[in-house]
Amino acid sequence: MTLQPTSTVRSGAVTVTPVRPKIAPFGGISRAVAALGFIFLLAACDPASAGTGESAQLQGPADRTFWTSYADVNWERIGQYDSEFHTHPGLGDEQYDPHETIDRYHAEGYRILTLAAHDYDIPDDHMESIYPWTRLSEIYQAIKDVPNPTEDNKTYGEMAGWRPYEDRDPVALGMVSVEGNEISGPHHMVSLFSSYTDGADSEEETLSVITELGGIVYFAHPGRYVERWGLTADWYVDLYRRFPVLIGQAIYNRVDNHPGDRAFFDEVVHILGADRPIWLFGEDDMHRETTLGWNRDVILLEDFRPGSMHPDLPDGSAPDVRVALERGHTYLWKPSEQYVRRAFDVVDIRVTGEEIRLVVDRAEAVDEIRWVTHDPELGESRIIHTGPTIHISHVPASARFVRAEISGPAGAIYLQPMYVVED
Repeated sequence: MTLQPTSTVRSGAVTVTPVRPKIAPFGGISRAVAALGFIFLLAACDPASAGTGESAQLQGPADRTFWTSYADVNWERIGQYDSEFHTHPGLGDEQYDPHETIDRYHAEGYRILTLAAHDYDIPDDHMESIYPWTRLSEIYQAIKDVPNPTEDNKTYGEMAGWRPYEDRDPVALGMVSVEGNEISGPHHMVSLFSSYTDGADSEEETLSVITELGGIVYFAHPGRYVERWGLTADWYVDLYRRFPVLIGQAIYNRVDNHPGDRAFFDEVVHILGADRPIWLFGEDDMHRETTLGWNRDVILLEDFRPGSMHPDLPDGSAPDVRVALERGHTYLWKPSEQYVRRAFDVVDIRVTGEEIRLVVDRAEAVDEIRWVTHDPELGESRIIHTGPTIHISHVPASARFVRAEISGPAGAIYLQPMYVVED
C-alpha cells in the first residue's frame, strides 16, 4: 500500500467562535533528544522547506496562538506504546478465538489491547464483555452450548471448533488489557472502560448509558455512515457537544476502507474548534489475519506497568491509558505495509505560542512533514505548509486547527489536531 496525501471531501462551512483552553506548563528537552532533532530544525531554515505560496506569507490576526494536547507531555519521561482497541475475537465469523487474538497482537508488539466483540454477537444472559483475560476459559464454558442467532444459530463452541478458550494474564505478557466492545448504537462505536454490551435504538440513548457506566467511546469507521446514511459533520458535532464521553473518531479503518475519513474528521474538528477538542484514531477492525497490523494508536505514558482495571488484577497503567485517550496524549502510526512497526518516533513537540516545532528521531527515515487544515471556502482539507516548524503566520485566517502528517517509506505518523486560539 502506498500512502496518499490527505484526501478531500467537499462540504458546507460553519463558523464557531473558539474559547481558549487553559494551557498547561511544557516540559524541557534533553541535549540528546535535541541532537536527534537537529537535522529537522536545520531544514526549517532551508527555503525549500518553508512551504510555497500562501504558507510563506503572513496571514490572519496577530493575536492568534496554538494550543496542543501535547503541551503537558513530559517527553523526557514518556514511553510510546502501541495499542489496538477495535478487534473481534471469535464470537462471530472471526478467524481467531479470544486467546489467539491476544497472542497475535502480543507477537506483533502491541502493548495495550481490547477484545471488542460486536454487541450483537454477545449472549447477554450468559456473559458481558470478553473480560478479564484471566477468565477466558470460564467464559467458554458459560457460552459453548449457546446458539448465536447472527451466525445461523451455530453454538459458540461449534464456532470455536470445540476448543476451549485459554486464559491469558496481561501482567505476565507485559500488556494492559482494556475492557470494551463495539456497540451498534446504531452508528458503530468502540466503547471502552465499561461492560456495556447492548446498543440502544438511538445514538443518544447509547451514549447516555455509556455515560452512566463511566466509560468512554469513539466513533468507528464514520465513512460507512456518511456513505450509506448521508450523515453530515453537523450530526457528529451535535453529539460531541452533548456527550463529553465521546473522545473522537477513526480516520483509518483496516488498510483504508473509507479514504474520505481524514477530510471528514478535519471538517468536524474545524466546526468544533478549541472549545471541544476531539482526537483521531486508527483501527484494525480485525476479523481475520489479513486485517491485523494495519494501525497502531501510540499511547504516550510515563512508567508503564502491565495490568487491567479488574479486581483480579493490578491496575498497572490501565487508568493512565484512559487519561491519555481522554487528553489526546496519543498519535497514529499508519504503516505503508501490513505489520510494519514504527520506523521513527516523535520525541518532542515544542510549542511557544506562535510556533510549533516537531522533533523526530531517525531523521533519515522521514521524507516529508505536511501541515493540514480544513478550508471552509473550498470545503476540503488541504496542505498549508511543509517542514518541521510551523508559525502561526503560515496558518490561514479561516483555520481553526492544524495537524501534522510525518511520512516516510515505512509509513506515516498522524499527530492529533493542534488548535488555533485567539488571545
